[in-house]
Amino acid sequence: MHPSYLIVILIASSSGQLLAPTGQENVISRTTGNLLRNLTGTQTYKDTIVTSPLDASLPIRRFYRGFREIYSRILGETGQRESGNSFQSHVSRSKAFPCSLEGFRSSQPPESVQQVRPGDIDVIAAVGDSLTTATAANSVALWEVMVENRGVSWSIGGQGTWRTHLTLPNIIKEYNPQLFGYSLSDSYNVHREAQFNVAENIATTSDMPYNVKKLVRRMRLDSRVNMTHHWKILTYMIGGNDFCSDVCYQTNATLWMNEMQEKYLIESLRYLRDNMPRTIVNLVPSPLLSLSFSMDHVQTPFSCSLTRPIECSCLFGPRYSKDRELYRSLERKFVKIMERVSFLGELHTKDFTVVFQPFFGDASVFYRGSKQPDMSLMSIDCVHLSQKGHAVSANGLWNNMMEPVGRKSLGFRPLFQEFKCPTPEKPYIFTNANS
Repeated sequence: MHPSYLIVILIASSSGQLLAPTGQENVISRTTGNLLRNLTGTQTYKDTIVTSPLDASLPIRRFYRGFREIYSRILGETGQRESGNSFQSHVSRSKAFPCSLEGFRSSQPPESVQQVRPGDIDVIAAVGDSLTTATAANSVALWEVMVENRGVSWSIGGQGTWRTHLTLPNIIKEYNPQLFGYSLSDSYNVHREAQFNVAENIATTSDMPYNVKKLVRRMRLDSRVNMTHHWKILTYMIGGNDFCSDVCYQTNATLWMNEMQEKYLIESLRYLRDNMPRTIVNLVPSPLLSLSFSMDHVQTPFSCSLTRPIECSCLFGPRYSKDRELYRSLERKFVKIMERVSFLGELHTKDFTVVFQPFFGDASVFYRGSKQPDMSLMSIDCVHLSQKGHAVSANGLWNNMMEPVGRKSLGFRPLFQEFKCPTPEKPYIFTNANS
């Protein structure tokens, strides 16, 4: 939407009261802005959402990108680590893949989204935030928490194999070795190794319309992709930062946050429907708040006490944490919004569908039925998932894809304790219509 059509409400940062509109001079977009003004005052970006003082300035974005490049080069690729308490135990080569692989790729690409088998997926992609970039997944020290280990990400990492890194791509590669689009190694969004993982740290639901447009543009520029021929899986997970580090900074956000989330969610899914044919969208709620609350009575490492008030200040910052139960209730409402949106008729066509995958909704450091927490699921900052946590998450996502709508499992289970498989009677990835 062009800025001239926006109804802008300027917000007084000092009093927190809404003021009458005074003009368009302080309105910015994701790609424009005045550096001096960004550093010295608050600006409005769409509706009632207020940018941070450093948002949208091209010099600031260039500085941030340069800082990340230097940071990653100094530390090297932490994603190559494969052993330790917070890493997946490797599966012996003597053990076969848990599912039969015969008969689960169609002889010809199916015409209907209701008849897509796991092996029919040729392209895999993801949008989201730092839990999709696999930030800090392989970190063993606090100074490594900004490294994005995208190659091990639960939904889009393709590093190694399922034996060393259980991820959704590494599962699907067993059915279709020609699968592409998954992240190859440590990388940032702008690196080739990220491929079709366009997730960004600190992203919120309001970023998703931009995020999906970037993904579509990247696919169209890739000569390997035939948009109308290849079947695609896109995992769309968002929402954690909305309540972990955004809601407490936005004026009156508790009054409009859920409404705006639904707006941006639908807007981005409509764009995908219209521009990414032959696609199944896994719509996944963020586990961030569920995991955080599950650790309330757990003895966490000292490193978590240092990082959580910074990374998740709305829940753990002393100024805002008094309202954490309110933010939790808003997050629960957003999960219900995501599920309701996944059933909107307009988002389901012959070659496009959205499926709500709820396993993260009950995410916890306690496995289902266990009274002992497994803190090895968490990275060193207790905000992000460890590589083992990503593997357990991939197991949960895969199981949801193999379970009919209305009978999908919730929460974490020990890795490979339960690993669902397609069957000759039910060979397709479950959707709302074929469940």
